[in-house]
Amino acid sequence: MTAPPTLKDTPPTDLGTLLGPHLRPVLAACRLYTGRPTRVEACTGGTVSHVFRVTGDRGSVIVKVRGPRFARLAHIATDPALIAVEHRALALHHRLLPDLFPKVLAFLPAAHAMVMTDVFPDGRSWREHLDQRPATAEECARLGTALSRVHQATTGLPPLRDGGGDDRFRAEHAYGYSLRAAGHRALDEACRHLDALPGQQLILGDICPKNLSLAAGKTAFVDLDNVHTGAPLFDLGYLLAHLVLHHIARPDHLRPLATAFLDAYRLPGPPRPWRGNGLLATVAAGILLYRLEARTVPYPPTAPPGTAARLRRRVRQLLDTRPFTVQDVLEAAEGAVNG
Repeated sequence: MTAPPTLKDTPPTDLGTLLGPHLRPVLAACRLYTGRPTRVEACTGGTVSHVFRVTGDRGSVIVKVRGPRFARLAHIATDPALIAVEHRALALHHRLLPDLFPKVLAFLPAAHAMVMTDVFPDGRSWREHLDQRPATAEECARLGTALSRVHQATTGLPPLRDGGGDDRFRAEHAYGYSLRAAGHRALDEACRHLDALPGQQLILGDICPKNLSLAAGKTAFVDLDNVHTGAPLFDLGYLLAHLVLHHIARPDHLRPLATAFLDAYRLPGPPRPWRGNGLLATVAAGILLYRLEARTVPYPPTAPPGTAARLRRRVRQLLDTRPFTVQDVLEAAEGAVNG
């Protein structure tokens, strides 16, 4: 698996250096909600944008800034003006489901920055909790229910990007960086099958534990710069893969947690039982390889290197032999601990 991020990979801790002359208006926007800022700290996990928590005597807000290059992958250039797309996604999702998404308090396009409500009650992502303990069945069921609500609420909405931009984003980012990155024919086929599914709609595109909070009995999704038009099944497989990834070293938890999550989720449209859904299993397997092989986007280890290597081999064997089910993916993960 990938090594932990080095110092040069982490977001800058100096918001002033990042914003330059735009620091004053951004802090002024924060001050309306925090009072006099007393602390600015970089948040962990931002790959594309730089993320900071600004705290004052009345509370905290989150500041997100997009630069000309990815925050943690400086070799990848990007257009900072694309933060406007995430702004639209956040405004839309918060309006539809205000209990699940942060509210944009200020959008400063000249600074390529947003100020948002802080929806992490304990200041920690679910990823940080999973590094210390396994998930609970209640958390997984809550996630399945919440994801169902998101997909039901966004059914039938138009694309966020104009002129086929969502289609290009899906092909280049959602598929190119993740499913197709492993270079396996079965995953190329899975992308084609996903595109052929009925009911294409807005999906979140990057649901992983670092972009979630489940603290204080609440559920919150953040980091919406990957929202695009696609198949809801992609989101389901993406989150399932991360649930497996974070429990490789805790194999006894895998089946009950995955079952709680998948049983709680309802895809838009007619029922499609997950136990026999080979495409869901293939998507989950592809996202597992994306994280385990980390060809483009690094992911901090969730298991000893030997265990991760065995799971990587087992997942590739599943893709080579096909067909397989979600149960087969879970069995591969369970078996990776002991070889």
